[in-house]
Amino acid sequence: MDLLYLFSGGNVYITIIMVITILFSFYAQFKVKKTFNNYKSIPNSKNITGKMLAEDLKTKFQMTYLGIEKVSGYLSDHYNPKSKSLGLSDEVSNMSTVASLAIVAHEMGHARQDAENMLFLKLRNNVFPITNIASNMAIPIFIFGLIFNSNNLMNIGIVLFALVSLFYLITLPIELNASQRGMNMLKEGQYLNEGELKGARAVLSAAALTYIAALASSIATLLRLIFLRSRND
Repeated sequence: MDLLYLFSGGNVYITIIMVITILFSFYAQFKVKKTFNNYKSIPNSKNITGKMLAEDLKTKFQMTYLGIEKVSGYLSDHYNPKSKSLGLSDEVSNMSTVASLAIVAHEMGHARQDAENMLFLKLRNNVFPITNIASNMAIPIFIFGLIFNSNNLMNIGIVLFALVSLFYLITLPIELNASQRGMNMLKEGQYLNEGELKGARAVLSAAALTYIAALASSIATLLRLIFLRSRND
């Protein structure tokens, strides 16, 4: 078995799938950045900053325990289930734009999922430590198996990478649900008008592409590993 197979896919169809998923991943990253940059320059009509929205929703849902912190980085906003806190970047926290409210609403969607003990979110939080290790070990173990012609090592690598794919599969509905919850918050609270809601939806739809791309890429890689393992029999 030649290591060239690992990078070529060993099969023209698998190679085509890999190329498509890589291109789709680049497109998803480009799309989310382009859409965010477009709507971060459009102020919302009520002049509400991201932090103001977070504070208002925190009060509305009586989430007194929720921390709201500033974090560094571009599009680094997140909800931390361990510390029960929102991490908001400067562009999102301080700006009163359509994009900043969309991002905060999405992260508050995650906070509400956690508060309601959403099954998928609990499952993802529990398997994350395992999949984090698996993502770092799967490919190296598989490569060692390929080099030393060890089916057992390749099988271990495949199982570990399957866990990574499962993580992305669980993540997708969680992210889509958080975006839907966020859109409902913005609409029901009348934080944005109809035109601005369309902009917020565009931001969150673009972000969803990145999760779809991650899932597609992981499944394509898993299929490639399974094919390479079958060629070794």
